[in-house]
Amino acid sequence: MKSYILAIVLTMFLSALFAFQNIGDVTIRFLIFEWTLPQGVWEVVLFSSGAAIMWFFSLFSVFEVRSKYKKELKQKDEKIAALEQEKKTILDSFVARTEAAPENRSQDSGAPEAGTAE
Repeated sequence: MKSYILAIVLTMFLSALFAFQNIGDVTIRFLIFEWTLPQGVWEVVLFSSGAAIMWFFSLFSVFEVRSKYKKELKQKDEKIAALEQEKKTILDSFVARTEAAPENRSQDSGAPEAGTAE
């Protein structure tokens, strides 16, 4: 954050220096308006207003990116919840199977396992 403040202060200083060195008057006509301002002041005002307008429009892109990431995060949270539910189901079935396994072992103790030769 401090680097931004330093950049703004430096830009303001350079703008003031530019305005001080360009003191010739310029007549600006826009639609029905007409102003006479020093050239440096006019260019600094024009640059500052352009920067403010671009900052304003950049906010829209920030909101667009932010909403995209929120949507992705929501999808990932839903996927995590589904996977956790699947994990719980698998663990529950494993626990139920291991609890039932001792009963099956006592019944199958005399039978050979599949794939083994006697």
